[in-house]
Amino acid sequence: MVTGNFALLAGLDPAQVNEWYMTVYADAYEWVELPNTHGMALHADGGVMGSKPYAASGAYINRMSDYCRGCAYDVRQATGPEACPFNALYWDFLARHERRFANNPRMAMPLQTLRKMDPAKRQALRDSAAAFLVGPEMAPGPSAQDESTGLQVVDAGQLDLALRP
Repeated sequence: MVTGNFALLAGLDPAQVNEWYMTVYADAYEWVELPNTHGMALHADGGVMGSKPYAASGAYINRMSDYCRGCAYDVRQATGPEACPFNALYWDFLARHERRFANNPRMAMPLQTLRKMDPAKRQALRDSAAAFLVGPEMAPGPSAQDESTGLQVVDAGQLDLALRP
């Protein structure tokens, strides 16, 4: 749940994420991994497996698991050096894909919250997400739009992340 959510929020290339899961997990079988990762976690099938993306903020992860216990980040903060990165990444994901999900009734509530958000707070969240993804020493890499899903994707190799085998 958490790694797939991160890959979705970060906009990582679905093919690279699928390959990573197949490489990292010795018991991964493509017939199981592909629909779960490509369809459910990454929403890269355009909504065939799920009617909305399985995107979550730090608050949801905290409510649904014990992963946040002992974490150095504060799940109650959305921006700042101690803020949980999943919070800014979640709102950034919604902002990047606002038009794409505008007619999806299951996305109405989070998009309504996004639209009511103070523009300065919204920009601060977008800036925090970008800073987390590229780090202070890296320039933003180019992104592309996946033609089959309409989602923006980036080459995972451009990010300074451990999302590689």
